[in-house]
Amino acid sequence: MTTADAADDLWDFALARYARPGAQARCLSLQDDHGYDVCELLWLAWLAEQGREPAPDATQGLAEVRHWQETMTRPLRQRRRELKTALETRPRLSELRQRLQQAELLAERETLARLAELRSRRAASPAYYDPLAAALALCAAWATPTRAAQPTTDLGTTSPAYATLQPLLTLWLAAAPDAEPNPSC
Repeated sequence: MTTADAADDLWDFALARYARPGAQARCLSLQDDHGYDVCELLWLAWLAEQGREPAPDATQGLAEVRHWQETMTRPLRQRRRELKTALETRPRLSELRQRLQQAELLAERETLARLAELRSRRAASPAYYDPLAAALALCAAWATPTRAAQPTTDLGTTSPAYATLQPLLTLWLAAAPDAEPNPSC
């Protein structure tokens, strides 16, 4: 699979999984309440579904992706969210908010393309490969909260983040027909 094909495949996976009923609320909770990057979670679930995992040397590339998210995507999201409350008194800002939302979506697509470019390898394949268990293990090993106040490995089975992540990954990796992707997600 070429890099462009992988980027398109991950983008399609992300749109389809985000559109599944209940996914958006869980994603926003993991992002806003627990500090996780939804694009990273989607990437890890996508890899697990393929029986792959990040190669050990993907760490540097992941740091660069996180820098992109911190300096580009999150500021766009913050500005867009700030305008939501301003719309009550200044409805003319609606078009600006829509354009920021489009820019944020493009930044997230770039994030996913960069994640798809990171080296990966076949996961160790036991006799029975469980994509959900693999995705949970990948998230525990690779996904870290973005806020410094969050512990870096708080994905134990009793953590609030796990209580949201486990059902989300189950939803994403279940063999189910996808909802119609919403390009403005």
